[in-house]
Amino acid sequence: MSVQTPAPRKKKTGRNILLVILALLLVAAVGVGAYVYSIGSAWNNNTQKIENSESAFPNEDGSIPTDQLDTFKKNMAEEGQANKDVTITNDSGKDLSSDIDKNGNGILDADEESSDGSQPKNHERPAETGATNILLMGSDSRAGTAESATVKGQRADSLMLLHVPEDGSNAYLISIMRDTWVNIPGYGPAKINAALDHGGVALQVSAIEQLLDTRIDHIAEVDFEGFKGLVDSMDGVTVNVPLSFEGDGYTYTAGPQKMDGEEALTFVRQRYQFSDGDYQRVRNQRAFIRGVFDTLKSRGVLNNATEFKNMVTTMAPYLTVDEGLDAGSIVSIASPMISNPNFGLKMMTLPNAGTGWSSDGQSIVVVDLNANQELSNALKNETMDNYVATHGAD
Repeated sequence: MSVQTPAPRKKKTGRNILLVILALLLVAAVGVGAYVYSIGSAWNNNTQKIENSESAFPNEDGSIPTDQLDTFKKNMAEEGQANKDVTITNDSGKDLSSDIDKNGNGILDADEESSDGSQPKNHERPAETGATNILLMGSDSRAGTAESATVKGQRADSLMLLHVPEDGSNAYLISIMRDTWVNIPGYGPAKINAALDHGGVALQVSAIEQLLDTRIDHIAEVDFEGFKGLVDSMDGVTVNVPLSFEGDGYTYTAGPQKMDGEEALTFVRQRYQFSDGDYQRVRNQRAFIRGVFDTLKSRGVLNNATEFKNMVTTMAPYLTVDEGLDAGSIVSIASPMISNPNFGLKMMTLPNAGTGWSSDGQSIVVVDLNANQELSNALKNETMDNYVATHGAD
């Protein structure tokens, strides 16, 4: 039975998507052992559930669920329909056109479309595989509420895809820059984070599935209050700061630095202080993730059932997940990882060809279609290690 999600708190931010990653993997880490039941119950009883979870995913033919379609049409009418000028200007000055992208805007010609405001052009959902793909999504208001499919103005501020191969050899965390210029099914060219605004969670899922030709199995979203609580419950986290900067009254110096909850939250939010903006913000987020896991490991929290359960209980109320992402599902996903002593978490960014400008003046990130196709193939064919060996990880 779905849980009625509380009203969104003000100034919520998608940067706190990091907590989703931590919570999922923390619960997974005790997927075997005597304490599964109690910790699993803490997860199941305290996480918020996306209302009508089936409507959070596209239909198998790629169409938007009926209960979200009217919202899509209404939003399209208010927007004056799609931006029909598909040309862009890229900052590198290079001609990015190719046989698969004749106008060089980073969108496959086969996917590109404009809209008449009717049912979005259908692309069949990618087939299921033995792997698990979880969309980690942060937004200005909680995505799992019943209102999320109908309230205009909501955009996903942070998007990451957590890919777990069937054999549990590693997990791969792919950051998708929020200004990535893509085709939004039924709408046309736009920033990828606009899909949530135009058509709700199902359209956000559809846009990412089309971009990577990879099926999304689960969805998770988080509230930042839990993020601060996590760090403070650990008595702070030591992070290896990649680059010195100042922000919101805090000074961050390159190298190891211990942070409390508020200081860590500020660290992962900042982007205007950097010449490459969101790129450095993503690097900082990943440095924080590594710091949390190093801290947990060094303090033995994962081996202390009481501390671990308390941590899950503290975090869970700030998480919204689809109904299928219960403790049993997490244990099933994580079991191969737990039994693999060489398991690791590898982090990377969706390949891009730099920044540019849309015809209506938006600052955008242009997809590197060739490298993105390699990533898509690696996700589908379970060859992510080969992809990382070629393109590297962050």
